[in-house]
Amino acid sequence: MKRSIALAAVVVATTAVSHGQFKPSKADQVKEGTKYAMQLEKEVKLLPESDIRVRLMRDLAAKLLATRTDKEKKQDEPYTFKFNVIDSKEVNAFALPSGHIYFYTGLLDQMTTVEEFAGVLGHELIHVRREHWASAINAQMTRRAGILVLGTIFGANRDTMTLAQAIDQFGITLPASRGQESESDRYGVASVMKAGFNPQGMVMTFEMFRRLKGKGGSPEFLSSHPDDSKRIINLQKEIASYTKANKVTGWPALTKLPFETSAMNPAPPKQDPNKKG
Repeated sequence: MKRSIALAAVVVATTAVSHGQFKPSKADQVKEGTKYAMQLEKEVKLLPESDIRVRLMRDLAAKLLATRTDKEKKQDEPYTFKFNVIDSKEVNAFALPSGHIYFYTGLLDQMTTVEEFAGVLGHELIHVRREHWASAINAQMTRRAGILVLGTIFGANRDTMTLAQAIDQFGITLPASRGQESESDRYGVASVMKAGFNPQGMVMTFEMFRRLKGKGGSPEFLSSHPDDSKRIINLQKEIASYTKANKVTGWPALTKLPFETSAMNPAPPKQDPNKKG
C-alpha cells in the first residue's frame, strides 16, 4: 500500500514539474528580480554610465537583442533589460530574472576582445529569456513537496530527511543547473552569430576560465557549471553546425577591447632568485 502511495506521490511531483505548478509568472520574475537589483545596487559600487565599459556593454546588448524575431520580442516584453558593471575584482557575471544583467570589472579585466564580452553577455541574456530562474524555482518547490509527502508517508526521521535533501541537491539540482548553463551556451552563441560577431570570442572566454581554474578547479559533479573543456567542444560543434547551415564562409576578425585590461599586458613570470644566469 505504502509503495503505491509513494508511486502516486512521484507521479504528482512529476506532473507538477511538467505543468509548471510552482513556476513564478513573468510578472513575479520581474518583481523579485527588480527588488533584488535595488537592494544589490545599494551595496555594490557601479561604474558610471559614462564609463566606456558600461557604454560598450549596452551597445553589445542592443545588437544581441536586435536579433530576436517579432514573436521573441513579444515574449520578452515583461522584462526590464538593464546592463551595469560592478567595480569588483571578482571574475564573474550574472543575470537576474527581471532582466538586470551585471558584469564584474574583474571579468572584463581577463578579456582582450569585444567578442568575448559579447559572448558572455549573450549567455546571460539567455538565462533571462529562457526563464531559467523560474524553472529552477518550480523544480525546487516540486521536489520539496515530494520529499515532504514521502517523509510523511514513511515517517522518516530528521536525519533521513536531511539525507534525502542532500541527495536531492547533488543528484538533481546541480545537473539541472548544468543543463541550463549548456542551454545558455547554445542559444547564446547562436545570438552572437546572428548579430555578426565572431563566435570564437565565446570559446576564448571558456579557455580563459579553464586557465584560471588550473588544477585547483572544482570537479564537474560538484559544480553548477559544466566542465569548461566540454563547453568548448560543444560550442565548436554549434559554430560548425550554424556555419554550415547558413553557408557562412568566414567570420569577421576579432576586435580588441577599447580599454586596457590586465590580460592585454600579462605580468612577466617571476624570476627564481636561486637560479643562476
